[in-house]
Amino acid sequence: MANVISGTDYLVLANEYASVRDAIVDQKDSMFDAVYYVVFLQSLYPEVDLLSPTWEAYQINASSSAIPQGILTAVRAIQQHVLNRGGYTTVDAYLAAEAITVPSGWAILSEAAGFTISAIYIT
Repeated sequence: MANVISGTDYLVLANEYASVRDAIVDQKDSMFDAVYYVVFLQSLYPEVDLLSPTWEAYQINASSSAIPQGILTAVRAIQQHVLNRGGYTTVDAYLAAEAITVPSGWAILSEAAGFTISAIYIT
């Protein structure tokens, strides 16, 4: 049994976490779209009743961390695993050895967790 996860397994995790990140970003966009829709209802009472709570919900969501800490903790653990167990000094070295590239969402999460991935390893 290998000490470090395979590139195939790493890529599955990278894709899953990138999808989670994308969903978080999409959620914020959708919330803004809801506010925008309320503004253009062109009906006084629905706008009066709905604009403030819809805007408040958007602001709370938009001002919260774009990436929940639990996700960053998991990303950090994955990157530390490949470095520590694989004996690599950088994530790039691991990606090169496994001959894989990762989605941009994973690279963004990795950067937020403290691990830079070079552009040549990002699809």
